Amino acid sequence: MLEGETLKGVTQSAGEMGRRPVMVMALVLLLAGLFSSNGAPAMAADAITVVSPPDKVWVTEKELFLAGIVSDATISQLEIKGVKNKAPKNKIKVENKAFGVMVSLDKGDNTITLSHGKQQQSLHVYYLQPDALKKGQAAPQGFKRFYVHSNPSELNCQECHRLRRGDYNFKRIVPARSTCTTGCHTEMGKSAHVHGPVGAGICISCHNPHGSYNPMAIARTGRDLCVVCHQAKIEEFDDSVIHAPVKEGCVSCHNPHESAMRFQLRGNGASVSSLCFNCHESQIFTKSHRHGPVGSGDCIACHKPHAGKHKSLLIASPAKGEVCFQCHKDRQQEFSMKYVHAPVAEDCNKCHDPHSSEARFQLHKEGSQLCADCHEQNNPKLYDTIKNSKFKHQPVEQGRCTDCHRAHSSDVKSMLKKSTEELCFTCHDELADQVAGSDFRHGPVQTGDCMACHDVHGSNNTRILSKYFPEEFYKEYRPENYELCFGCHNKDIAKKKFTKTLTNFRDGEYNLHYFHVNMKKGRSCIACHDPHASTQAKHIREEVPFGAWSYPIALTKTKNGATCVVGCHAPKGYDRNKPLIKPSR
Repeated sequence: MLEGETLKGVTQSAGEMGRRPVMVMALVLLLAGLFSSNGAPAMAADAITVVSPPDKVWVTEKELFLAGIVSDATISQLEIKGVKNKAPKNKIKVENKAFGVMVSLDKGDNTITLSHGKQQQSLHVYYLQPDALKKGQAAPQGFKRFYVHSNPSELNCQECHRLRRGDYNFKRIVPARSTCTTGCHTEMGKSAHVHGPVGAGICISCHNPHGSYNPMAIARTGRDLCVVCHQAKIEEFDDSVIHAPVKEGCVSCHNPHESAMRFQLRGNGASVSSLCFNCHESQIFTKSHRHGPVGSGDCIACHKPHAGKHKSLLIASPAKGEVCFQCHKDRQQEFSMKYVHAPVAEDCNKCHDPHSSEARFQLHKEGSQLCADCHEQNNPKLYDTIKNSKFKHQPVEQGRCTDCHRAHSSDVKSMLKKSTEELCFTCHDELADQVAGSDFRHGPVQTGDCMACHDVHGSNNTRILSKYFPEEFYKEYRPENYELCFGCHNKDIAKKKFTKTLTNFRDGEYNLHYFHVNMKKGRSCIACHDPHASTQAKHIREEVPFGAWSYPIALTKTKNGATCVVGCHAPKGYDRNKPLIKPSR
């Protein structure tokens, strides 16, 4: 407990302790240095030892109880000089080698002398009036502050120390019940959660009735005060990462007396977070999308309150989502497929805010913006395509990256949700039906490689084609106009009017590809071929679009050629051995 601590709205200080009558209690183990390691008083060279107050201390209380012991059992009284006291004729009675007397200090330095025959003990106690302290006056150099209870009463040794065969046992303190909560501090002990010693009225568990070098006469400082009882917590407090308040002392988070919260936490009783917000800024926890534990104020679902092995006092390592899988075990398979997204393999916090966010799923930013933070830097060319393409792929344009990609892991390259074919056909269902009902599929469609012809993120070519292909049905033939097709197919297929090798679509040696594309109104490839799939060989389409109309194409193969019935012209045939068409055409 710290000086000036507020309890139930009443501010206590070391000085205010004097305005309440102290409980009658016995000598307590006082100060480190005054007692030996086995708990017995450290005897001076003289037979007289003053336990309280120590030598060379300054106090703000005029009245105090002087207590001590003697080593010689034959000593029955001591003479006291240099200070006003309540001993009859300045003779202090010694019983069972212990003595005590109320003294009243004069302002300034008080030299107190205790003697028995040739045995003598002296000490200096400086009394600094509270008003003088407030005005900035200080005790002389060499004096150390000593906190004592104000308005003290005489103490009876046997209240707290057992007497056995004429000696007091200072190794163990009797759990003497005090009158603190029934006399002065009557408001204390009525909260929902009361510290055990407070509930039992054993205030001397923490406060030294004789006084202490610590404010509020606390027997020990920092967490040493608490681990005297809570020894099982010592190991927990000394892990590799320690919560800052734990280093300073437990009372930063725990009220040593009582609280509306379990474990006497210094919150409002609603949730653990009400304690955490005493130090941590609440703004990072209160955005529109909150992590479940944050929403319920359960900070310790993810963080250890005292110490731990992981940064930020997490209950498990953040690497590879280990801390997240403490709760999200049902989704662990989603993170462990063949291809794992790099941030997932590192730390979920790369994409998700573990506390709260203005974006759904507690993402640091809205989906596509979050993706861009990494991918634009890693692949600037791709993002130049996305931003500046003339023809946009709708999911990309609308920032719906997860329409096609899995965010965590996938069994398909590029983190795709499905194979390219399955994925594309999810939206392009009409085309999916056509392909499914076809006997002949274009090579890339057969292998499910839609990206052989299409740039899925955007393109400057119609239909997000990866290379140029004319939109027009009629187009003057130039090889560059069919760059898309000639990426795979022989670019010389329509170069020569006569050939025996370039194509089988010929009448004798007359190249019918040349004829169709080099006419005054040259036809594009898709005038006859379906780029995806068809029920006819060579991907000959079943019908050809012509304005608002559609004309059928029926190709019947023969041994050395075929016949073609089409709405574009009268039925025609060709034969590679016996030409049927006049070359003059």
